[in-house]
Amino acid sequence: MKPLLPTDHRISRRTFIKSGIVLASAIPALGRRPLRAATPEPDGQLFALFQNPPAAARPFVRWWWNGNKLTADEILRELDVLHDAGIGGVEINPIAFPGGDDLAIPSMDWLSPEWIDMVNVALQGASERGMICDTIVGSGWPFGAEFLTDDDRSQLLTLTARKARGAGRVEWPVADVLAQAAPEVGSKYAGATAAIEALYLAPVQMDVFRPPVRLPFDANADVLRIDIPEGEHILYVLVKSVGFQAVINGAPGASGPVLNHYRQEAVERFLSRMSERLFPALSGGARFRALFCDSMELEGANWCPDFPAEFRRRRGYEVEPYLPFILYRVGHMGQALDAAAATTLTGAAKEEVARVRHDFFATCMELVRDRFLTPYTQWCRRHGFRSRVQAYGREFHLLEASLPVDIPECETWMWSNDGGEARDFARHPAYTNVNKFVASAAHYAGRRVVSCEEATNTEAVFNATLERLKVTGDQSNLSGVTHSIVHGFNYSPAAAPLPGWVRYGMYLNERNPWWPHFRLWTDYKARLSAVLQASEAFADIAVLHPLADLWTRYGPQREPFPERAHPPYQHRVWEGIHHNGNACDYISESLLQQGVAADGWFRYGDRRYHTLLLLEVESLAPATAAAIARFAARGGRVVMVGCAPSKSTGRRDYRRRDRRVAHTMAAMRRDGTGRVWLVEAPDDDVVRWFGNIQRQCGIRPYLRLDRPNEYVGQIRHRTARQDLFFLSNCHTETPFTIACAFDDVAGVPWLWDPETGERYRLPTADDGRLWLTLPPAASRLVVFDAAAAGPLWTDPPSMAGGLALDGWRLRMEHVDGTVQEHPMAAPGDLAADERTRAFAGRLCYETDLDHAAATAEWLDLGRVYGVSEVALDDRPLGRRWYGQHLYRLPPPPATRRSLRITITTTLGNYFKANPANAVGQAWTRRQPWQPVGLIGPVRLR
Repeated sequence: MKPLLPTDHRISRRTFIKSGIVLASAIPALGRRPLRAATPEPDGQLFALFQNPPAAARPFVRWWWNGNKLTADEILRELDVLHDAGIGGVEINPIAFPGGDDLAIPSMDWLSPEWIDMVNVALQGASERGMICDTIVGSGWPFGAEFLTDDDRSQLLTLTARKARGAGRVEWPVADVLAQAAPEVGSKYAGATAAIEALYLAPVQMDVFRPPVRLPFDANADVLRIDIPEGEHILYVLVKSVGFQAVINGAPGASGPVLNHYRQEAVERFLSRMSERLFPALSGGARFRALFCDSMELEGANWCPDFPAEFRRRRGYEVEPYLPFILYRVGHMGQALDAAAATTLTGAAKEEVARVRHDFFATCMELVRDRFLTPYTQWCRRHGFRSRVQAYGREFHLLEASLPVDIPECETWMWSNDGGEARDFARHPAYTNVNKFVASAAHYAGRRVVSCEEATNTEAVFNATLERLKVTGDQSNLSGVTHSIVHGFNYSPAAAPLPGWVRYGMYLNERNPWWPHFRLWTDYKARLSAVLQASEAFADIAVLHPLADLWTRYGPQREPFPERAHPPYQHRVWEGIHHNGNACDYISESLLQQGVAADGWFRYGDRRYHTLLLLEVESLAPATAAAIARFAARGGRVVMVGCAPSKSTGRRDYRRRDRRVAHTMAAMRRDGTGRVWLVEAPDDDVVRWFGNIQRQCGIRPYLRLDRPNEYVGQIRHRTARQDLFFLSNCHTETPFTIACAFDDVAGVPWLWDPETGERYRLPTADDGRLWLTLPPAASRLVVFDAAAAGPLWTDPPSMAGGLALDGWRLRMEHVDGTVQEHPMAAPGDLAADERTRAFAGRLCYETDLDHAAATAEWLDLGRVYGVSEVALDDRPLGRRWYGQHLYRLPPPPATRRSLRITITTTLGNYFKANPANAVGQAWTRRQPWQPVGLIGPVRLR
């Protein structure tokens, strides 16, 4: 496919935000802070940017306008809540009402005058608070609306089939045919239509491809009557469904059938309806930053009226004879379902049909690119906005589709917990398969903002903790994300009964018990995003996935949750690379063809790589094979995993093109001794596997770790004057101490603390290495900068041993307003006792200290589920919200008579135990009971 090379149409940031606005903190101890305008900082000012992040770096929220049940006062109230919590912007996202008490507030239709008035209130309110505002186009996903008609609605060509024996006549009721071919979509549109498109008769087995016989039929008949010749056959019926899918969770005015993304006229009519009605009515000078396109979950849509002609023009042959063998019954989200009967393809016929399958889906992607994505990005820019798109799914090239997008977006999920055991974020990471593709495209396009729908939460609603949010967000950054759009904040009036209106999400709401602590995370994330956006992501290895082979064998997958990965380990290889101290971008065939190889490096724009890794790539375009061979001949390193490419892509003239690919690759392997390797595929341990490849192929890491493991990941960013390394431990219970040797860096190592905005000198060992301690769920931002005076960083000591504290008084302040007090010998999990496991709110543990505590320097709370606060003789010692809850005690002769520990919990167990709360029960009844409170042991040292 020809990539869409980006054209950078930037507009002034002052169009989006007003500077000099004061941000009110939700936590009094943090004070009040200004939100600066999001203007780039020169490298010398990177630390100042880190200390005072701009609004554009702060987390945004997806702001679900539930049912469009809106008032101006409530919009402004919620903007205040978000602003005080350190949120930098919102994405207006009208969506279907989720249920519950709607307070008799009427809904507004999307694009109605009264709805546009509310948009203006939100835009002006965000601007006055120094916040940024995006909006989704339409409502829900994918694009669609009630006003779409005929060919403007999505179309699907599918089939059903049966065995037929002749000679004789087959009678098949049309209603049965249509029912059998109907797509099993998750969001059906009631007004869908379906009709038989074609009938074919094919043999039950083919070794050499022969076109099926197209049969005539009466389009007006209620029963198909087909004369079958002698022998056994497969009777295929192709069915075209129009408007088969409804917008998922569409709000009033933008629900109804999904748009036909394969038809440019339909796309432009849909977009024009919004731009003609909304954009001229925007008032007060406030503007959107970007217009957003959510997930392209088109449920398998694959057709438009001129598809056969477009296929012939792009591929050079007719697709029609192959349709019975490449189409399939469609299941949920476009999944291929087995037909009741099908021709068994073997030998040359199987190979030929597989190559046509590749060409069919390549044509689908090109049409969606040319007729939807390109018009969409052009429409955004024409009206002075940036495009923000989740450009992946069956209809998009996983990498190239994000190239023309101004703000490409991916997604990271918050999965359910298993009831108390530490979630294994290494084996079940939060980032999705698409993140690395999207981030790589941004790098090639020279874009530093990689947006992420972050902490998408449909399984652990009301049980999300700030610790899990931190690890989830850190994993986003490791996968290439530089900006978080949190999923999400529900528009929900304060008068709505607890928990209010909940569409999805982490329950970001001022009635969440831990909401007063939420800014601890937003400040942390803002500082981290600020430096990542102001620097360039580094990579020294390019990875080519076998996308063409995937499309040829199975067709494109539903990303980011594919039915199958090919090869099975494909989405974990980058972890092995990064955990061993290198970094990678993904690359596509088109980018390889356009790049330049010289002096041992492959270059595309400002990106350069010394190694190209091919993941079981069998099929390549001949031009790609030539580009890879040229890279090896000019000193580059080529590592082929599992196999060497030997075939070409697509059907047209494939035998001659196969020979070209095979000859090119054979010559490269023959002449590339010392530069070309064929290595075995990894087993389950990709970290160990890539470490072996480094040694086998002479790949030198820029960060040498003494003991790489699956829990500690890293990325590298650079400016003209600094090298930045972000390391993160995703294990929530185990600390790691690692020795790090950094190559090709200049200056002095500093630790920049995103939680506080402070920086500290890092001590180096005599051999020049840094010893870094990563406590559970912790991260470190190491910056090499010019030498300067500053405080020295010291890690807290090991807390093995120490004096265990017992004899506690517990005060339980429940969210329902009740208060209980009782003594306890030692802290423990309140969920283990049926009398207390439904608790939600604040837990206050108090104990008296004796003379043995007089010389202690540290307090370790042990295991904690929630946010902790500690006071010694009513003197606050701070808060901890993830990982190790360790507090430094004030030095003697400070008084040490009483200790108070306050733990703030989640709401999940309370709703799980409360059948009367329908909204809470809907989300929690299938979730396991979660641990509650201070588990301990609490120790002094």
